Parts: sequence; structure tokens; C-alpha cells
Amino acid sequence: MSAKWMMILVGGLSCMMSACGPDCQSTCNRLYLDPGAGGCGIERPGTTIDDRLTRCMEECEYAMDRPGDAGSYNPNEQIPRSETVELENDEMAALWMDCIEETACENLEQNYCAPIW
Repeated sequence: MSAKWMMILVGGLSCMMSACGPDCQSTCNRLYLDPGAGGCGIERPGTTIDDRLTRCMEECEYAMDRPGDAGSYNPNEQIPRSETVELENDEMAALWMDCIEETACENLEQNYCAPIW
């Protein structure tokens, strides 16, 4: 087997074993990094990009460490900015990460896939 095919096989196996979907880091990067770096460049008044990335990672990882049910949480619905949404468990975080990955940046700015800090 050639080295090229071996790399593809190993990459595919590691992908299957690690679930290969979005994770906290890729999701937070998509939200806050500049569009030139593959992100949406979402800004919030009074915060730096480091503030936003840190909070995003902390909130996401906290939720991922807690098993639970998403209940009525549906990140695909637009939520008024006046409402606070918190990621409480791993199922909510997984739905949220998928929503961020699949939603256009302009819709994220309109408060789809809440929470966005």
C-alpha cells in the first residue's frame, strides 16, 4: 500500500474514532475569527476576540462535561437578544455546534444558533 493511501486510511480511521464533527474549538473559531481565517468575525461591544474565544471555549467545554437532554432547546430558531440561552449539557452543546457549522455567518449575526457571546 502506498504512503498516500496509508495516510488516507489512518486519517479516515481517526476521523471515525473521534466523531469528526465540529468541536468546541472549531465552533468558537468559526464564530469569532476573521473571515480571512475562515471565521465569521462576530464582534461584541466591549470585548476583545480573546475574551470572546475564551468565554466560548469555557461555556462549550463546561456543557460537554455534563450529560443531559436538550429538552426544548432548538438552536435553529432565532432567539431575541433579550433572552439568555445557556448551554447546560452535552446534547445542547452538540446541537449548538452543528448549528454554528451549518449556518451562514449573516444568520449567526441575527442570533440564530444562540448562544453567541
